[in-house]
Amino acid sequence: MTTFERDIAVVGAGRIGLPWAAVLAAVQDWQVTCVDVDETRVEEINDAEAPFAEPKLGEYMQAAVESGAMRATTDPEAVTDHEYVAFTVNAPRNGMSDYVDVVESYAERLVDGQTVISRSTLPVNMVSRTRDIVERHATGDVNFAVFPERLAEGKAIAEIQTLPKVVGVDSDAGEAAVRRLLEPFECSVKVTDPETAMLVKLIDNSYRDALFAISNQIAYTADQLDLNAHEAIDLANFEYPRNDIPLPGTVGGKCLPKDPHFLTDERVCDQPTTPDLFNFTRRTNASLQSYIVTELLLEQPSELAILGLSYKRDVGDVFNSPAWAIKESLQSHGVETRSYDPHIDDYDTDLETVLADADGAVLAVNHSAFEGIEPELNEHLDDDAFVYDVWGALRSDRLNARYQGFGISE
Repeated sequence: MTTFERDIAVVGAGRIGLPWAAVLAAVQDWQVTCVDVDETRVEEINDAEAPFAEPKLGEYMQAAVESGAMRATTDPEAVTDHEYVAFTVNAPRNGMSDYVDVVESYAERLVDGQTVISRSTLPVNMVSRTRDIVERHATGDVNFAVFPERLAEGKAIAEIQTLPKVVGVDSDAGEAAVRRLLEPFECSVKVTDPETAMLVKLIDNSYRDALFAISNQIAYTADQLDLNAHEAIDLANFEYPRNDIPLPGTVGGKCLPKDPHFLTDERVCDQPTTPDLFNFTRRTNASLQSYIVTELLLEQPSELAILGLSYKRDVGDVFNSPAWAIKESLQSHGVETRSYDPHIDDYDTDLETVLADADGAVLAVNHSAFEGIEPELNEHLDDDAFVYDVWGALRSDRLNARYQGFGISE
């Protein structure tokens, strides 16, 4: 049997790969190597500096690096010395060829006895293609497993250790290897085939996206009927066992805007009788930014304060952020904007400066830091200004400014 120097190589030290590597090294005592093309990222990891905000990530990295259990390198040859090789690289919807190139470049370095784990989110038809690339290029026999991430940003460290694991394998040896890797975690492990494991991940986010589309469609309707969607949804959910409708709001980030498209890949869409639900729900959510901008432009503002720029509550990530898209769209229409987000270092100017002389304020992200912000809005906004609340998070009866928002009729 092949003897390896270290336990697991994690290819891609981003928001999925790095927290997982840190937990494996700091908590489970695995010997982990992060492999990434970004030299700055590699230096940050080796210096135990968290490159992005994620609760407890810095603490876990510090413990893992100081103990020698975790290290990072840009050298792709490093994967050869590890029993497990996990791919956590991003696979963009329109960049699948780049993903294939990455897998091929590393597959050429795989050797007999290794277990390859695909953690990237892919269309189901890409699972077999990934497996074929690995088997065709590897030297010797390797196990292949699909273990898609199911984490929520801002909860990654906790959920890595507690969420049930859904793993897809196509051999007994592969199952034994993955179970050994996951055994230290005190959580359920469900094993299926690789394609079904990937389908489960796509179901997770497509279902959530569809739920948000339902609530957003309710809000669109309420706006046309001059009714309050938030009040109606609260009443619909109240002590009624068959409803759990989320509140309306924007949908962004890496997963929800992408995964519904992955779920309806070409084999599904090419069937003329196949319903197209998830593409419709995706369009419902994707259209919200332009709808909000149109509502704001009707006010004919010259300057607006944007409160929140990240893609969701209480994180500092602006990747595919609807709030950022709203800001840019307003600017393209000649509206000057000033922005404040307590989770983003580049936008930590004081709230007073952002609100001063603005024609209105837009609560674009419902950060918990904005709870109870009404007195500050009253203090720094002129009484003839307006407040547009994307999330229905503010108390209109506590505001001096005119209040409006998505799905909100006052």
